[in-house]
Amino acid sequence: MKKILVSIIFGLFALSALADHDTTPGGVYFQNVPALCGTPEKIQAYLDHEDMAPFYLSLGREGMIPEGEAVYMMTIMVNPEMTESMSIIDVPSGTERCILYHTFDLTKVDKSE
Repeated sequence: MKKILVSIIFGLFALSALADHDTTPGGVYFQNVPALCGTPEKIQAYLDHEDMAPFYLSLGREGMIPEGEAVYMMTIMVNPEMTESMSIIDVPSGTERCILYHTFDLTKVDKSE
């Protein structure tokens, strides 16, 4: 399980090889991403301070396929005014949580137009 955790963290935050070495569909690549990490209790205290509540939950699965084993959970948080959002990643070990982003000026897209 520890290998899966390390793979996920490094996969999310590591800089990949040059584009000509990509093996992903569409030539996408990993990039360094700043994240705020800590114990689940400390991250929850931060979320409480920012007045954020869960809005969506989803599972990240091994191999990025629907049939893969669940290896992490994403929680999309929003504030009461629906003007800010945060993305939280949790792994099954439960020893660490990370906030991947905190955005502002959240706007709902009207698909009827």
